[in-house]
Amino acid sequence: SSSSSSSSSSAMMTTRPRSSPIAAASPRALAVRRGHGGLATSSQTRVSRSVVKTAATPAHVDATNAIAQVADGLEGGIQFVYLGSLLAILGFAGFIVVRQVLIRRELDESAKQMGERIRSGDATAEEYFEMGSIMLRKKVYTQAVRNLRLAAAQWEGAEEDLAQIHNALGFGYLSTDKLEEAVTEFKRAVELQPGYVTAWNNLGDALEQLKDVKGAMAAYEESLTLSPGNQVAENRLTEIKRRLTRLGQM
Repeated sequence: SSSSSSSSSSAMMTTRPRSSPIAAASPRALAVRRGHGGLATSSQTRVSRSVVKTAATPAHVDATNAIAQVADGLEGGIQFVYLGSLLAILGFAGFIVVRQVLIRRELDESAKQMGERIRSGDATAEEYFEMGSIMLRKKVYTQAVRNLRLAAAQWEGAEEDLAQIHNALGFGYLSTDKLEEAVTEFKRAVELQPGYVTAWNNLGDALEQLKDVKGAMAAYEESLTLSPGNQVAENRLTEIKRRLTRLGQM
């Protein structure tokens, strides 16, 4: 009987089910195994991201280089534009300077030749007028006035030409702040040639400097009647009206 009991016990021990590896595994081990099988672990995620970043780096470098090249090109283009503009300005300034030098030489030569004729004592009214005009352009107003007065006194030509002498003489007086004399000469010019727009503008300027606002406005209005759209008269008349309006005198 004891042998049968031991054999029965052996049989029971033999037939006892063995624990399954999966069932015996701890939850942590199971999680790791699942991670190896299908779920990405945190370390795998970091690795994959670093791989993506590493793979994108060459394209990023190429884009950066392209942007740098474009920026360099733009900077070079802007510098070229600046250089071209500077050269154009310098060229234009040089042209103006050379032109002024040539004009000055021409005026000096003309004044020298005309001065020799006048000193000879045989100068005509036309030559005095030419000499006065040269002196006006040279801004030597005292000599200009002297020659223009001689030209007006000796003039025997057309009144329209005499009006130009009086206008030039008035400009010489105006440039030396002799306003009363300037007004007299400008009035004489428009009397001789009523359609002389430049003389009307000059008369308005002289009267305006003498604070004769009404007289200046009348001169500018006459100039606009003769030459509608005349910017000199239009601008000065607009400025006078604006000033009078601001002062409450319009």
